[in-house]
Amino acid sequence: MIGKQMKGKGFRGVLNYVLDPRKGHLIGGTMDGKSARELAQEFAETRRLNPTLKKPVYHVSLSLSPGERLEDFEWNRVADSYMTEMKFTCSPYVVVRHSDKEHDHIHIVASRIGLDGKTVSDSRNYQRSEKAVRGIEQEFGLQHVAPSRETGRKGITSGELRRALKTEVPSTRMTLQRVIDEEAKHSLTMGDFVKNLERRGVRAIPNMAANGRVTGISYRLDGELMKGSDLGKAYTFAGLQKRGISYDMERDHEQLRRAKGDNVRDSRARNDLAARQIKTEETITGKVKEVYTINGRDHVVIQTGQEAVVVPASSLNKTTAELKKMVGQEVRVRGGLRARIEEAEKRQMER
Repeated sequence: MIGKQMKGKGFRGVLNYVLDPRKGHLIGGTMDGKSARELAQEFAETRRLNPTLKKPVYHVSLSLSPGERLEDFEWNRVADSYMTEMKFTCSPYVVVRHSDKEHDHIHIVASRIGLDGKTVSDSRNYQRSEKAVRGIEQEFGLQHVAPSRETGRKGITSGELRRALKTEVPSTRMTLQRVIDEEAKHSLTMGDFVKNLERRGVRAIPNMAANGRVTGISYRLDGELMKGSDLGKAYTFAGLQKRGISYDMERDHEQLRRAKGDNVRDSRARNDLAARQIKTEETITGKVKEVYTINGRDHVVIQTGQEAVVVPASSLNKTTAELKKMVGQEVRVRGGLRARIEEAEKRQMER
C-alpha cells in the first residue's frame, strides 16, 4: 500500500475532485453531508474554531498494489486505522473510494482542526504514515510496498502529486521511474538497457569520460532531462548495476558512446539555435520553434528571422502545455518579469 499526503487551504476544491461521480463514490467517514457543498459547510464549522490556521485541509490517498482489492467495509476499517495512527481521532473526515484507475484506492479528506479547536500536529507525519501503512498491510494481508528509502526511489513532491491528480497525467519523474523499473527487469546488459529505453521513448545519456569510464547517467523524456540521482539511488549508473544490469566496458562501450554522442550533437544544435535570452522590455515577433526543459525549468525558443531567442516559460502568461501547442505559430512576445506571449492571428483580429 502507498500513502500520499497533502495539506491545503480550501475544502471545496478537493471535495469537488474526490466526489466527482465519474471517479468514485462516498463510502464512509464521520460526517453527515453527502455532497461537496454540504461537507464543505460542515468542515467550515471546525475552521471557525481555529481561524488563524492557513492550511486546515488534510488530504491523503491510500492505494493498493495492482491486482489487490478491498470491500467498502474493509476500506472503512483501513481509513479508521490510518486516521487513528495519524492522531485525527477528534477531527471530522470523509472517505471516498475511486475506481477511475487500475489500482484500487481511496481518498480521505479531513480537517486538521479537531472538534476541541486544537490543530493536529504534522510533526514526523511521513514517518507516522509509513508506520500506519505497514501496519495496515500486515493486518489485511496486503502486499508489502517498500518505502522509497528502501527501494532507492525518490518520492514525488506534493506539487507533482497535485498536478498529477489535477491533470490525470503522471509527472516526468513518475513516468521515468515506472519505465526504468519495467525495462531494468528485462535488461541483462547496459547496452540492452539503453536500447530498451529508447524503444519506450526514453533517452539514456551516460556521463562518459574520454577513456570510456562512465561516472553517471541521465534520462530524457519529452524534452525534459533528469539525472539518475534525481530519480533515486536505484536509477544511478551504480544503482542500475546493483539491480543486476551488467556493464562491461569493452562490450557496451560503443552503444553508450553513441548515446552520449547523440546528446552532444543535440546540445550543440540547441546552443546554436538558442543564441540569447530575451531582454527586459524587449518585444519580438517570430514563430515558436521549441519548448524544452533543462534541470526542471521550461524554456521557449522563438525564431525571429536569422536568430532565435530564449524566453523562460515561467515568466509567460501560458502553461507549458499551452506553449507546446503553440509550436509553429507566429507570436509576439514582450520581455520582462511579466512577459506576455500573444498569437499573431488573434492580435490582428483584435485590431
